[in-house]
Amino acid sequence: MQTAPLSRPTAPLALPLDVAAHLGRFGLTLDSLLTDSNPKMAKGATLARSVILHHLPARALAAAVTPGNQGPTAPRAYLAALAYLADREGLGPKARHWNGCPWATRGCAAGCLNWAGHGGLSADVAAARGRRTLAMIAAPHTYGRAVLWAIARQWARAQAAGLPLAVRLRGTDEGPAIGWHRLALTVTPAESQALRLRFGLIVAPGDGVTHTLAAALAAPLQDGSLTLYDYSKAPLSGPLGLISLRAAGWDVTASLAADRPTAAADALAALGAGFRLAVPVALDKGQPLPSALTLTTPGRPPLTVAAVDGDVSDHRWADPHGVAVILRTKISRGADRALADPFSLRPNAHPQALPDGVATLSW
Repeated sequence: MQTAPLSRPTAPLALPLDVAAHLGRFGLTLDSLLTDSNPKMAKGATLARSVILHHLPARALAAAVTPGNQGPTAPRAYLAALAYLADREGLGPKARHWNGCPWATRGCAAGCLNWAGHGGLSADVAAARGRRTLAMIAAPHTYGRAVLWAIARQWARAQAAGLPLAVRLRGTDEGPAIGWHRLALTVTPAESQALRLRFGLIVAPGDGVTHTLAAALAAPLQDGSLTLYDYSKAPLSGPLGLISLRAAGWDVTASLAADRPTAAADALAALGAGFRLAVPVALDKGQPLPSALTLTTPGRPPLTVAAVDGDVSDHRWADPHGVAVILRTKISRGADRALADPFSLRPNAHPQALPDGVATLSW
């Protein structure tokens, strides 16, 4: 763990003027960026302090700012105040074309967990996630520095509790179009010093071209007091892919989309590259979890991997690599079941057809 004798937790919080102004434009505060409490986070509270960043997923922002959109629930429908904000900031066209989840399948978008829990009940929660999304779209580099400051504050709270901090930025979307791991930040020496003095966190200053969030946070990442982790449906390769994300300092769990045309091939490739595989299963209440998953696709031998319970906590970085992380399918309010159901595996031991192969759960 870091020690920072020069830090002063009671020092005034003085956000950089441009960051403070940017948050103010969208009705946001430093404490409203990262969520630090939900039932799943509470399950792992003794292992780490966890925080998550929620935006609107897939095409949900477009739906929220399009007049006349009659969603199946209030949070999925037109949000007049959010539409007004988008237009006021000159973001209407971008918002109506924004796709926060470029690799989501129809089933994933329909049954998204963004609409579970409070997100599925409250239009106010949807509006708050929409304001964060607009702030990210408007100025991703400034928004990234705001997130950095929010991480610093949460890191200091974790240190006070004697815990590491686990940060998940792809809570309900895939983040900036350029990727969180490639987003360049300009952290001046003065700002780096301010972060250390206020929170005790060592943040390396950079030039805004090659300096990423993970590079800025290299010291706490190296000493284990901070973990950046995420789930992602990104492809394996390419600048936005899983391998690139892992190389940039993230702990990554790939996600199975059972309704993707290349579902089996993508899952096998991710497991072969050493990633965990998140597997949604529509388990009945009280039904035991499977102990293994077998995947087959033409031209390749079957692969069987052990299964672990992904609902014990959200601390995927504490799980072994190369396993199937079983996640019970949650209620996504307002979901079109005909679209959403094919995204999850069925809770039985029979071979299940995927578009390009077969998945078999074992108990």
